Amino acid sequence: MNHACNARGAWGSGVAVAFKQKYPYAFRKYNAHCLSPPTGSKLSVKQHQANLVGTTLLVPPPTATKERQASKTPHYIACLFTSLDYGKKVSPAKEILENTQKALADLANQIAEIRGSDEDGGQELGSCYAVRINSGRFGVEWQKTKAVLEAGELDITIVRPEGEENASGAGTTAREKLDQPPMRNGGAKGSKPPKAARPKAERPLAKQMVVVKRKVQADVDGDDNSGRENTTGKQTAPLQSNIAKRRKRLGSDG
Repeated sequence: MNHACNARGAWGSGVAVAFKQKYPYAFRKYNAHCLSPPTGSKLSVKQHQANLVGTTLLVPPPTATKERQASKTPHYIACLFTSLDYGKKVSPAKEILENTQKALADLANQIAEIRGSDEDGGQELGSCYAVRINSGRFGVEWQKTKAVLEAGELDITIVRPEGEENASGAGTTAREKLDQPPMRNGGAKGSKPPKAARPKAERPLAKQMVVVKRKVQADVDGDDNSGRENTTGKQTAPLQSNIAKRRKRLGSDG
């Protein structure tokens, strides 16, 4: 697995963070390689780091005795030093492309040495894979780096995040959301359509009988009240006439 690195020994952003989490053993090897000049060398750390640009550190899998580390790093990790610095101090795009070409040539030589010849019993290596190097935090247009990779000696397969389309438009796509059913009242999404009134003919028979009973009872009560009013009027009329006569008679007596 190949990816582009700075020569300062930091995997702190972009895809480098994922590599650091996935391959901690490879990160320790990379970090030590950047911060430790060769034994017996009089170079400073910064001078040593400057010399790393344009080269590749190929980290082999851990030995079988380190089973825990071997499970985390089951294959080779190729660290291509394409930029001296990172962040705001990242190398210019032109230099990064030149460094990429040199680093790929160095990687090809290392792989050839590992494989060796059949007579020497060389080690068999698998296929080479890489992310779209230089196109993330280093800010180099991917098509330019791609042209450098295609011109190199190695046959490298580029891997992409799941669901992302490639240059030809092929690739998986995210599942679309289900279409919402049309609103009957033309309202906004989430609003409830008004409930349609139930036709009278659809009401249950029991409810219809209750309504009829109430109407009949109201008519009966109305007739009773009117009769009572008429009867009372007929009974009070003679009583009032008798009272008037008695008052007149008492007035004449006095």
